[in-house]
Amino acid sequence: MLAPLLLLWGGPQMRPGIKRGIAGVVLAGLTLLASACANPPGTDGNLVNEWPEIAAPEGWVPKADTCHKEFAMTSYRRAYTPVSCTTEHRYETVHLGEFTGDAAKLTAPPTAPGNADLLAAYKDCDAKTTAFVGGEWRSGRLWIGVSVPSPGAWEGGARWYRCEVSLREDDPYLPGPANWSKSLKGEFSAQSELKYGCYDIPSDEKKAWVVVACTAGHNAEFVGTFPVTDAWATLNDEAVAKTIHTKCRSMIAGYVGVPDNGDMKYRTGTYYHYPSEAEWADGDHAIRCHLWLSGKTLTRSLKGTGNSGLPIN
Repeated sequence: MLAPLLLLWGGPQMRPGIKRGIAGVVLAGLTLLASACANPPGTDGNLVNEWPEIAAPEGWVPKADTCHKEFAMTSYRRAYTPVSCTTEHRYETVHLGEFTGDAAKLTAPPTAPGNADLLAAYKDCDAKTTAFVGGEWRSGRLWIGVSVPSPGAWEGGARWYRCEVSLREDDPYLPGPANWSKSLKGEFSAQSELKYGCYDIPSDEKKAWVVVACTAGHNAEFVGTFPVTDAWATLNDEAVAKTIHTKCRSMIAGYVGVPDNGDMKYRTGTYYHYPSEAEWADGDHAIRCHLWLSGKTLTRSLKGTGNSGLPIN
């Protein structure tokens, strides 16, 4: 934001001699102007009509398709230090959107969790990230966030927001970002090590899931995601959990290629995980669904295998 222009006016403290000297110069100039009765050759007498219009000041605007080592919900220019996406980084700006309408008329950038304007920006970033990576970003180890201008930049007219994507650690229950050394653009348009796949889930629930190739021994497989409208605090309530497990079984039926009926509960168990409370408030309301077979070990993906892959037990 441009610093305010300060105009300093002389006051009674000025020495009388200096005041008289300035007055004399001004009067002499006035006398000279008053005595002029003709324009100089080649001029029209108008001293201001040839000056170009001063352009409106332009504020700082970040760039899309850039990578960064840190993320902050509020972007300050002094902390903006993009790095090459081929070097180690944690975040990538996939899109630069703009607040419009009533959101653009706010006196400060929206930052409160659950704010309607911020949720609208998140929804836009959701779609833009899926397009950027070439597939549903929730189907893999990715996280997205929205970064808005600083209060000072907003006051100066900035109305942009940054859509950021980050790589997660291997364990779906770990929220921390992971380092990466290339762009995520198009990463999900083909096979990718970042996509959720097959897992060996220990019988001890306190132990972490083990990520394995689907050709190695495993007992669980990621199937897909679906949105829910429940409040985050209720996701483990018995009635809500039952509904989520039912939806998950329906997704498994379509994924494997078996009838979606009452027999599904005899074919497979289900696991699901969901975003943190903070991510839920930001706008991610999607359940991640996994099929799970107790007491069995698989050595292939069950996608499209039908009854042979997932028989009734």
